[in-house]
Amino acid sequence: MEIVANYEDTANVSQNYIHLNETEDSVFSNSKITFHGTGNVLFVEDGAKLMGTQITFFGNNSVIYLGKSIWNYRLAVHVYHSSVLHFGQNNSFNGLCRIILSERKHLFIGDDNMFSSEIMFRNADPHLIYDADSKSRINPSQSIFIGDHVWVGQDVRFLKGAQMGSGSVAAGFAIVTKKFPSNVIAGGNPAKVLKRNTFWTRPCVHAFTEEDTAQSLENDTDEFVYDAKQDTLSFKELDVFFDSSESPREKLRFLQEMKEKKTKNRFFIGG
Repeated sequence: MEIVANYEDTANVSQNYIHLNETEDSVFSNSKITFHGTGNVLFVEDGAKLMGTQITFFGNNSVIYLGKSIWNYRLAVHVYHSSVLHFGQNNSFNGLCRIILSERKHLFIGDDNMFSSEIMFRNADPHLIYDADSKSRINPSQSIFIGDHVWVGQDVRFLKGAQMGSGSVAAGFAIVTKKFPSNVIAGGNPAKVLKRNTFWTRPCVHAFTEEDTAQSLENDTDEFVYDAKQDTLSFKELDVFFDSSESPREKLRFLQEMKEKKTKNRFFIGG
């Protein structure tokens, strides 16, 4: 077992690979990385801030990539064999986000997403369910994908197979179990589309004055309205690549190259 509880501990990691540098903008406080297995990769971009974060690799050959952000990460992660967890840049967390990745499936999250408190991601049920007649398993684990600039409300649960396109909102207490297009509001249990053709911005209304409210009533921008373009990527193709590549370092290189090729509509989902 290899444990990293401060920047100096990274020098003692030999059976796994870790990039966690102490820089002017980085934070690693009240946090711990535990490797129970081997061949795992943890890449934390310079400038990322981990506060009260616990990451545990229970298996081998998994990859976790955490992009830099002006906000603090607050994560509790359990990952097993050959899974990929990706957070892009400038994601924000208002409370602890819990993640369990099982059965070699993945969680991919883009940039500029806003997570409220008590969010959970689980890509497995996790126990086995079979059809009584065919005796075939009916609950395979599935990856979860979140695009760019998605607002996730309080106590939202993302379960296996969930997808949400860029610009959308998962309303508080939603249970997200399927694919949702870009620029929608989804809510309920199970979640369904409540409103289409919407976008959201980060300013918080808690302390708004009457003048602030008046100014907020119109917003003439298309910055957060997404559309299908030639630069749109396929979550399905990402999933196939993560499943087919046996090398954690190859997966890391792929994620690093993706960061350099960012385009606005890369994670648009139509519908």
